[in-house]
Amino acid sequence: MVENQQTMTLREAAVAHDAAPARQADADLRRTWKAYIALGLGAVLFIFTIWYEVYGDTRKDAAAWRDPLLQSHRQWRLRTAFVFLVWSILAGFCVPFGFGMLVFVPVWIWFVYRVARGMILLGMRRVA
Repeated sequence: MVENQQTMTLREAAVAHDAAPARQADADLRRTWKAYIALGLGAVLFIFTIWYEVYGDTRKDAAAWRDPLLQSHRQWRLRTAFVFLVWSILAGFCVPFGFGMLVFVPVWIWFVYRVARGMILLGMRRVA
């Protein structure tokens, strides 16, 4: 009986020890979902939410992301945001010449595709 109580205590200690990284992983996963939502809002509200998303992803050092899944999604979001911003600025310069929307509409569709695909892959727990 005493041996069984000691075994239970060791199991409980192991569970308590494993709970801290699990809580950190849950927090990172929530942060990843919030970043995708901010990136998706960027398709509608444009500049402000995209800069918020980029700030949120770059605020934490890349090495601090322990999970390779979340690290890949962080890189996916940053690449998506930066490419979208560059092409949107280029489209803004093309507006006076009359073909700015011809540049912006495909870029916006690509952006929505990237956000949706990233969210689907994250939901399936696959690397982006």
